[in-house]
Amino acid sequence: MRFLSGHNSKFSSKDLLVLVIAALIQFITSFIGSMIQVAIPLMSSDLNLTIELANWISISYMIALIAVSIPLSRVISKYGVKRFTIIGVIVLSIGLIMSAIASDVYFLLFSRVIQGISVAVLLISIYMFVVNQISEDNVGSALGIVGSMGYIGMTSAPTISGFVVYYLSWRPLFVVMAVALVIELILLFKIDGEWKNDSKPINVRGSVFYILIMILFVLGLTNITRPFGVPLLILSFISFFIFVKVEIHNSNTIFDLNLFRDFRYVVGNYAAFIAYFITFISTYILNFHLQYVLGFDSRIAGIILLSTPLIMVLVSPYSGKLSDKYDDRVLAGIAMSILLVVMFSLCFIELLPLYLLIAVMIVQGIGHGLFSPPNNKYVLTLVDKDDLGDASSMLTSSKEIGKTISLSTYNVICLVIIGNQAIGSDTIPGLISSSHLIMAISAVLTLSAAILLFYSKFRYD
Repeated sequence: MRFLSGHNSKFSSKDLLVLVIAALIQFITSFIGSMIQVAIPLMSSDLNLTIELANWISISYMIALIAVSIPLSRVISKYGVKRFTIIGVIVLSIGLIMSAIASDVYFLLFSRVIQGISVAVLLISIYMFVVNQISEDNVGSALGIVGSMGYIGMTSAPTISGFVVYYLSWRPLFVVMAVALVIELILLFKIDGEWKNDSKPINVRGSVFYILIMILFVLGLTNITRPFGVPLLILSFISFFIFVKVEIHNSNTIFDLNLFRDFRYVVGNYAAFIAYFITFISTYILNFHLQYVLGFDSRIAGIILLSTPLIMVLVSPYSGKLSDKYDDRVLAGIAMSILLVVMFSLCFIELLPLYLLIAVMIVQGIGHGLFSPPNNKYVLTLVDKDDLGDASSMLTSSKEIGKTISLSTYNVICLVIIGNQAIGSDTIPGLISSSHLIMAISAVLTLSAAILLFYSKFRYD
């Protein structure tokens, strides 16, 4: 059920403050998840990392994030959204400082786990924060803006990080983000009141089981070429099947499974999953291609990668206005069709001269800018207000699982094609072949999302 009416009124001063806080948190958390892409070559050199360990700097962060996202939604709703937002900001700041001072890869990976857990708290909290703190007339516009900031943070991170890494090093990246969170903390204390929902109890046993399942799944996926990889993956699927069977007959579930009875809701989350899958891995691939294949330094690579987020900043506001006039799924379906062209083009990345590569990035910015506001608004306004915590955690999980599976899949492809060896000039042909395969997979997934979005519109309305 939609709890959203028209949203053409202007933001009040209170609404604007909440919107700024939520948008900045969305930007910062998305930035943190993607900022190390440009820094990986220098981090690999400093810490003597193999390709697998370098990829695990991102994977460890994402495992923690997706494992706790759904279980934490009930805890946050029960004990206070504002309280947990503040806790999340503080813990994330500590995790960032730990990364900045890390002297070995294992301490760095531990700090990334802490960051993943705290980012999960923040990503769940901000959507509940927006819906419950911003006036009803402005909720739709606010959700669109906040959602867009996630894509902008994710795609602009390589650019900004490229400059920091080039002129300073990779460690200041974490310090800068920690300082930005201090500003967030000051703004949060300016918000009065708290929002809680005690109607849904916390299922501790189910939550722990779910966390273990997600850890098993990602560990199995990323180690699928090893003897224990496939058994772990099979075990995660069996465990998940048992988990769902038990939860269906349990009055105290960790997530309201009835939400999945709405095909439109499922499609909206699937589209978000695909959007983050292709956005994250295409940015990852483009960064590797620019630095390792074309030989640009992190600064120049970052400037080139800026093409996508700049276009997104320009397109997203117009996309939000279009969603007031046209169906959200139609807009999202058109956006996915545009992104399909991008993914297909990147299947031939080594054949594209630099000017065509930049043109592809610009088109990608148009696609993502058009997709984000309507799809985020649509998914979160399909549910009743009491289900907002569950819907917010599922949307967060869908996006982050998309990023995790994309990088995990790429990690497996690299291990198969290149092997577990240090990144160097002799691995470039393998990197290109790996890019071909992951982009082909991305194109197929993008096509499926576009078809389902259009189908859900014309079949169910």
